[in-house]
Amino acid sequence: MIIWQGFGFLAALIPFVLLVLLSLLDKSNTFTYGNELVLVVSAIAVWLVGKKLNGAKGKVLIDPEIKQEVLLKNKHTLFWIPMEWYGLLLGALAVFVFSKHFV
Repeated sequence: MIIWQGFGFLAALIPFVLLVLLSLLDKSNTFTYGNELVLVVSAIAVWLVGKKLNGAKGKVLIDPEIKQEVLLKNKHTLFWIPMEWYGLLLGALAVFVFSKHFV
């Protein structure tokens, strides 16, 4: 079971869609570093979208009974991890996969 909040599912959907697009465009396997390219572009896209979505300002409300502020803010997570952190994970995975070409 996949658990997400808000648009956190995009952290998995963006790399999948880019991988499908690459496979449709590159039927003759002419891209030497196609998977690495997909991982890098996915990492950048997920990081930027995650920062934009999770960086939105919340709404501050004041509880009339206790006179204390409460911040209401949407979270965009996948498996309880903020979406932008998956961009870092994809970037590290891209470095690992790319480094396998030189070993």
